[in-house]
Amino acid sequence: MRAVTVDPSTLYCMGTSTDPVTVAGALRAHPVRVEPVAPGTPLGHRMVALAAHDLTDEELAETSAMTRGSWVHLVSSGPNYPHIPTLARNNLVTRSARAYAPSLSEYVITQHVLHCAEDPIDDAPKPFHRRNALVVGYGAFGRTIAETLTGLGARVTVVRPRCRTAHPFGSVAATPLEHLPNRFAHLMVVALPGIPEVVNFVDDALLRRLRLDGHLINPARSSPVDCDALLRWLADGTGRLTSDVETDDRAELLRPWIDKGRVTLTPHTAWRPWDGDPLYHRDWAAIYATGTFDRSTMRQQSLRIDPQQIAVDYLIP
Repeated sequence: MRAVTVDPSTLYCMGTSTDPVTVAGALRAHPVRVEPVAPGTPLGHRMVALAAHDLTDEELAETSAMTRGSWVHLVSSGPNYPHIPTLARNNLVTRSARAYAPSLSEYVITQHVLHCAEDPIDDAPKPFHRRNALVVGYGAFGRTIAETLTGLGARVTVVRPRCRTAHPFGSVAATPLEHLPNRFAHLMVVALPGIPEVVNFVDDALLRRLRLDGHLINPARSSPVDCDALLRWLADGTGRLTSDVETDDRAELLRPWIDKGRVTLTPHTAWRPWDGDPLYHRDWAAIYATGTFDRSTMRQQSLRIDPQQIAVDYLIP
């Protein structure tokens, strides 16, 4: 992707989840208006916040065709929506890679406490201290939840998908995944985005590292977890799954385990805090701060956003 020069006066919000009213309040320290805009509106050299999951396939196609030379910020962390590659050919497209990490981490902690409270030990469950936790993924969320669990006394091992290695959190010593001990983890947290490169990454081999009475928590997209392997793990033991974003087809396959109280599906709530703040504006503001104003006029009517100046995790793969 190449640098773009945009009008910095207005952030155009497309999709209900962009929540223009809340974001306008959060960005009041910036000289930026926040306005809703309908999908498919012609936008050239503008700043756009896009909730791609709120748009139909046809609306995304039209939006991709009608947007040129703009900075388009995806309010979600995952970029795998229809027509986003087309959008990225003619615009600079970024994503919300960091803003949701604290909220997702809070979700994990809450859900695991609730899980352990169902089977108390001497009426005083200790969900984390001296427990083994496996965090699969090491982006912003993976790092945040690994640090949080470590602070609560857990022994955390982090899996890096790209190199297929694991290491104790805080250590550089790497171990091939196949050398991890079987059934050692009390808790496994999936901290992976829903992108093609990690589809079915959590497979039979990785699930063998989770105890049969363990807890698997996935607060993000379901595609990184192999559904067949998951069903086999559930059938082999007494472990439980907590998942926040399952497809209808997968939810139907999990129905017998839901009925048995072994699977909890939450309605896509992990990413959003209690006060309803959509959060993505934090990552948007961080990227905005990398821009360079055209100072040829007193009003600074253009802003250059260069991907070379943006942290790589904000860019779509």
